[in-house]
Amino acid sequence: MKILFPEFKKNIQDHELVRAGDTVILGFSGGKDSVAMAVLLQELQKYLSFRLVAAYFNHRLRPDAREEEHWVSSFCAARGIELRTGSRDLRRFKEENRLNLEHAASLSRYDFFSTLAGKIPGARIATAHNRSDLGETFFIKLFRGSGLQGLSAIFQNKEKKIIRPLLVFSEAEILAFLKRNRLEYYQDPTNLQLDFLRNRIRHTLMPAVKKIEPEVEDRIFKTVLLIQDEFDYFQGLTREILQARLQLGAILQTRAFEGLHPALARHLAREYLRLLKGDLLGVGFEHIADFLQSLESGRGLSLPGLNLKFSKGWIFPEKIRIDDYRLEIPGPGRWPIPEIGSILSVKRVARFRMPKDNLEILVAEKSLRFPLRLRPARPADKYRKIHSPYKQSVLEMIRSSGMPAPLRHLRPLLENGDGRIVWVRGSPLAAPFAVEDGDRGPFMSIALAP
Repeated sequence: MKILFPEFKKNIQDHELVRAGDTVILGFSGGKDSVAMAVLLQELQKYLSFRLVAAYFNHRLRPDAREEEHWVSSFCAARGIELRTGSRDLRRFKEENRLNLEHAASLSRYDFFSTLAGKIPGARIATAHNRSDLGETFFIKLFRGSGLQGLSAIFQNKEKKIIRPLLVFSEAEILAFLKRNRLEYYQDPTNLQLDFLRNRIRHTLMPAVKKIEPEVEDRIFKTVLLIQDEFDYFQGLTREILQARLQLGAILQTRAFEGLHPALARHLAREYLRLLKGDLLGVGFEHIADFLQSLESGRGLSLPGLNLKFSKGWIFPEKIRIDDYRLEIPGPGRWPIPEIGSILSVKRVARFRMPKDNLEILVAEKSLRFPLRLRPARPADKYRKIHSPYKQSVLEMIRSSGMPAPLRHLRPLLENGDGRIVWVRGSPLAAPFAVEDGDRGPFMSIALAP
């Protein structure tokens, strides 16, 4: 244990990768790296109390798949390690999501690990990637044309959920550890085949690169740390924008992209798509480019599992549905309308001030009759706007404002207690409720956020 464990333990402690009381779900394949990780984590349990669960995913693609699963079960039973197993129809998953088999296998493993972790509060997923794996993954992502997110894909501690404590060690160091401690591991015969891109990089490219730069793995590790910092910065900015601009978790106005640097616009588009889909399966650089082009053209965008509409300054899923609603307002206060993700604010003010836009109105309190009602517009609704000589259809007002038909419930109508229309969000106040020069108040300020 002395050959690796002290540095392994120090890395865990320095970065708080595992804490007392945690459950660590170890992605376990029976290969050299996962065996080393299992043994090191068991040794760590002598110093730190945590639950260790090995998670084995059987791809069921190789002739020896059953033999490998039996070896894994025997190893875990012999060492007293709790084991959970899973599998998936990988070929079907690959076709449904337009992926290559290698990528489909990787995503399926992580889905399995995440499902297990989701059943255990605070669980962390430990994967046995070493520093050599990071170098290989870096080149894979580079060949695929990845941006910051892809190039920084292997983090030592990814949002406190996925930990990779072996990144401080090279493949040679792990092999030396296994040999010194006489630890056996399962050797996957496909690791020597050059059919997979990772194997071609491992057995052909990396040896050639090391002849030019022997320290290439350390150089890539430092580069990835820098890229990770930059990606975290951009992701933080995009999440702030979406938190402020996103409606109902799915609807975004195109003006959210106005004035953004192209790099930030790409990150915002990617994060928006991730939120809508739940993942970025099948979403590549070309899809992000098409998304940004659609901001200008208004052309729809079709992705695996998601169709987007770009209409009149709005972006939303093609199948968006906004439920009907009706809110009664008994008096001043703050009233949430969850169906449209808004809050109606009604408050009494002593002095009149001119509202800055049509998202707020000020009305003499004496002209209002509570309870007020907030609801979507109906075909028969008409009213005369302030400074207008005749009544207009409310739905026509909303249509002419550029609001797409599927989103019109976002423009609610405010009705007085006597049934008269007071206001439609985004349109001028109704003329009968205009404040006159002689009105001294008090007044009611009515606004609808976001």
